[in-house]
Amino acid sequence: MRAMVITTGEEILKGEVVDSHAAWISEQLCELGVEVVRHLSVGDNLSALKEVFSRVAGRCDVAVVTGGLGPTEDDLTTRAAAESAGVPLVEDPVASASVAAYFEGRKAPVPASNLKQARLPKGAACIPNPVGTAPAFSLELSGTRFWFLPGVPREMRFLMTESVTPAISGMQPKGSRLVKTAITTFGLPESVVGERISGIEAGFPGVHVGYRASFPVIEVKIWAFAGADAGLAQRQEAASAEALKRLDGYVVSEAGLSMPEAVAASLKGAGKTLAVAESCTGGLIGNLLTDVPGSSDWFFLSAVTYANSAKEKVLGVSGHTLETWGAVSAETVAEMAEGARRVSGADIGVATSGIAGPSGGTDEKPVGTVWIGVATEAGTETHRFVSPFKDRHMNKRVFAFKALDLVRRTLK
Repeated sequence: MRAMVITTGEEILKGEVVDSHAAWISEQLCELGVEVVRHLSVGDNLSALKEVFSRVAGRCDVAVVTGGLGPTEDDLTTRAAAESAGVPLVEDPVASASVAAYFEGRKAPVPASNLKQARLPKGAACIPNPVGTAPAFSLELSGTRFWFLPGVPREMRFLMTESVTPAISGMQPKGSRLVKTAITTFGLPESVVGERISGIEAGFPGVHVGYRASFPVIEVKIWAFAGADAGLAQRQEAASAEALKRLDGYVVSEAGLSMPEAVAASLKGAGKTLAVAESCTGGLIGNLLTDVPGSSDWFFLSAVTYANSAKEKVLGVSGHTLETWGAVSAETVAEMAEGARRVSGADIGVATSGIAGPSGGTDEKPVGTVWIGVATEAGTETHRFVSPFKDRHMNKRVFAFKALDLVRRTLK
């Protein structure tokens, strides 16, 4: 099956809002074994909406449309769908009940403007919306089954998951499914990752390779739509094994986990806890780790000791060490990591101190230099790394990921 995704709204065309809907919907469709062939974005303009619907109708099996189902005058998607189908808008009893139930649950009257949301194209199948005011609906245009969803992210995702995905799954030919391996890498630029993976598609017919850069990691996806070809799933598995072999030493996860998620999984698997002492990264490591649900089980401390006085008072770094070797040194990060571990009682302490830039570098310690210390029961190791970037934000992110990667490797 082939699909297209249409996102609507002037805010998308003007760049005021990043279109994350299309990516998320495509991911859900691909998991069903549906091939997404095109993304389209269109503003809140009646003729433009009708033109896009006409262009899509008959050229794919399914289409998912988001946005424009609200109560205001610029919400034109429902009207455009009706005119594209050549049918009138009529009050739909299921939609009316959905709108009324939403406001009744909040002990509020239905505003007159929201009554518009109960009018759907004649013949459309209404999908009640228990988490918002705009019912979704489904309609066939020239052989293509369209689903129209509200643009509010929480509502869109709920209705896609609960209603649209099961419906599309039921339309799929028996046995059709996506087989995919998502490999997260760190430490190689995208061009080098591409060179290492080069030739896999040719060597394993029917298998596809995709890349997604999310600085500073690169994700490699090895995927195939397995259906009638019984051997395709095995070729995808073999291709994934070959990719892992070629990327050995730089693989963070074979399951598409982010760096923080991979560190969390390693800590949980080993039954270990972590404390962080940050200088140049300014709390970024702690922020990344606490974005992982359940981090309180294994994350004990985040200390941003930016000033030397804080390094001494909070972590117990020796004034002699700071005076002799400086803040950006192996000696200082070793004592910072040991101090974080001692103060918190964690199994592992990791510390960063460096020069993020754009100024502050010297010939001996240029911009992009970072020292990272990792302290465990077995002892303390220090590592020096020099980033090629001069941008402060890029360097902070590289430093943070480098520190997390060292923790991950310590746990292997």
